[in-house]
Amino acid sequence: MFLNFEDKSNLITLLKTLKVEQQPEWGIMTPQHMVEHLIVTVKISNGGLSIPCAVPKEQVPQYRQVLLETDQEMPRGRKANGMDGLLDLRYESLEKAIDKLETEIEKFHVYFDENPDAKPVNPVLDEVGYNDWKTFHKKHFTHHFKQFNLI
Repeated sequence: MFLNFEDKSNLITLLKTLKVEQQPEWGIMTPQHMVEHLIVTVKISNGGLSIPCAVPKEQVPQYRQVLLETDQEMPRGRKANGMDGLLDLRYESLEKAIDKLETEIEKFHVYFDENPDAKPVNPVLDEVGYNDWKTFHKKHFTHHFKQFNLI
């Protein structure tokens, strides 16, 4: 039902099938915007970027229940942190963005090897440890891979 986030080789192989002009099944992201969005999320989880939790503390348990404790897929059409529009692209090409994502995934595992008790803040789940981040990533990657018909 969900991608195996720990199979980095498969994730990258699937992403490399993306075409620059490919249209999403929903939403306004381009393929490169989607990859760069995943980069940001993985950077948050590997200690490379810090963003505060945007969800009120009393609502965090509801998000955790759905995103970490069920087999529910992420809902379509939800805007990341309620943003309107697209962020400016940071990388010169889709290929460079995919390469950067691969590097950030590698850093994720190294970060938790070196900091096994770390709990980087997730924008909707608050403090999250290694196994819960892996659960979040498998659902998040699955969501966006389906958005672009990669799976």
